Amino acid sequence: MAILYIDKEIPLVYNIENGKITKGLGDVIFVDTDPINQQIDRLEEYVSSYEQSLDPRYKPLKSYDNREGVYCIAGYFKPMFFGVWITLGIGAILALLMGIKF
Repeated sequence: MAILYIDKEIPLVYNIENGKITKGLGDVIFVDTDPINQQIDRLEEYVSSYEQSLDPRYKPLKSYDNREGVYCIAGYFKPMFFGVWITLGIGAILALLMGIKF
């Protein structure tokens, strides 16, 4: 809210936004809270995205379109990938213990 003081001794102020002259409130200072509210809205968006990132059905905040199931797919492939390597490792150890030469 933009205010222009007409005279400090007479409590009259000119409101720039609506063009009206009104009675001033003395030493009271008005603060524009729109930038603060915009920052709070951005923070709320980040918080909701963080909460949704814990659920694999939602897509990440800044990602391409049609990426809704990316965490579910990663949840299937990661255990399979490590399972294959662990199985190969156990098989190699068993083969060495049984005396099979490669």
